[in-house]
Amino acid sequence: MRRKVRHIILILCLWCIAGTAQPPVTISGSAPFAAGEEIRLLVFHDLLNGIPTVATTDIIDKNGHFTLKYNTNEILMAQLAIRTSKAEFFITPSNSYAFTISMDSTLYERIDPEKYGGFLQIENTKADTGDLNYKISRFSQFFNRVSDAYSYPMIYGASYNVFDTVRDIIAKRYNFHYDPANYYQSYGYYTLGEIDMLEFRKKPIFLYQKYFDNDYILYNNPAYMSLFNQYYENYLYYSPHISKEVLDRTINDSPDYPALFNEVGRDPKLTNARLRELVIIKNLIGFLDNEEFDAHNILKLLEYIRTSTSFDKHKELITNKLSQIKTSQKLLEESTFLDEKGHKTKLKQFVGKPVYLHIFQTDCINCVREMMMIKELNAKYGEKIQFVSLCVDPRKNSYQEFVKQYGKQFDWPMLYFDGQYDWLWQQGVETMPDHILFNAAGGVQQRYAPAPEHGLPEFLQIHFPDEREEDTNPLFQNRNKQ
Repeated sequence: MRRKVRHIILILCLWCIAGTAQPPVTISGSAPFAAGEEIRLLVFHDLLNGIPTVATTDIIDKNGHFTLKYNTNEILMAQLAIRTSKAEFFITPSNSYAFTISMDSTLYERIDPEKYGGFLQIENTKADTGDLNYKISRFSQFFNRVSDAYSYPMIYGASYNVFDTVRDIIAKRYNFHYDPANYYQSYGYYTLGEIDMLEFRKKPIFLYQKYFDNDYILYNNPAYMSLFNQYYENYLYYSPHISKEVLDRTINDSPDYPALFNEVGRDPKLTNARLRELVIIKNLIGFLDNEEFDAHNILKLLEYIRTSTSFDKHKELITNKLSQIKTSQKLLEESTFLDEKGHKTKLKQFVGKPVYLHIFQTDCINCVREMMMIKELNAKYGEKIQFVSLCVDPRKNSYQEFVKQYGKQFDWPMLYFDGQYDWLWQQGVETMPDHILFNAAGGVQQRYAPAPEHGLPEFLQIHFPDEREEDTNPLFQNRNKQ
């Protein structure tokens, strides 16, 4: 009897939990120009590093319809992405959105539409004047128009009154004030902070007191995080309260986070423990590209913070960045594409010697011209370095026709990216042709490797010399003297 009662209570508890669960965000709509393509919902939990997460995907049906569902309990900046084209918007918990999506057909076929102003044009057919996207869009358009009109005097200081003029114009239409619990108010308040950042750049204490001297860090608000990233960029390096000796001792000599944390706390603008830790995280990540600091020790410090922090959000931000670094380091090992027969092919099969990845499209004249040069280089250096060409044409049949026509002429692997547009975004592939050089262990040696037309022949000649040429080639004269 007791078991039965406990069983009934358990069922009732589960029913209550299910009954109070929030419904997911639903995004449906039509994109007739992209029938058969994958549409992706990207959400930004990490605005410090700008790293999005693929939340969910759907295949647009033959009639152009799609539906996406995602569970969230907070407002998030998001993007809809089809191929490499994107549109930005905000999702609010439990809301539903009905989008009609269109795009310039010529730009849609390019790998780099944003470079030419090509974005997905989305219209929410369910939107009203209370919708967050409607309000932010209206404000952003107005703010951008006013900022553009007064950009020259604000940037170059042609008038001392111009900042007050801009504020007055905006204040007549929008009454933004500090309200960390209100997403829209915070978005407007911190966006206006960009004007203060221009006017009071020589008074950092004023900016700190107005925008960051409080108990709230708005991790999921892009206006807040944009202002934060501007204000605290390289902050530890240039702060008059933090000596280079301290940074050198706590980072380079022996990674010591508690000592670094305490020393940084001497800065009056970093007394808040949560804010101080976030600034340290941001700056350590920035120091990874600074030759003055030991990158290996920085990774140790980040790992220490990740395991010891009492702020869950900071743990998430560091995990994202370390995962991104790991993915970059294992790019060759983890990348899988299709060969001309449609079989999955991992780049890691080429580990053992350097790999030169040539990224191309079939209608790119410069890409094909580079292949003619690679053909000569492959004949000379093919035993010492592996050349691989990766086709990123939107249409698979274009790749197949290209391989059929030129496959025997270009006798090195030619693979197809198979619609992995997030891979292109993650690697920063924006223009054609592009090149990545991997070392023999599979790590990225040069993300932007020398092109076959400019620099690659010299690079190969230096690193893989023909012993018969060393005595006569001026490239080796200095080395031979040593």
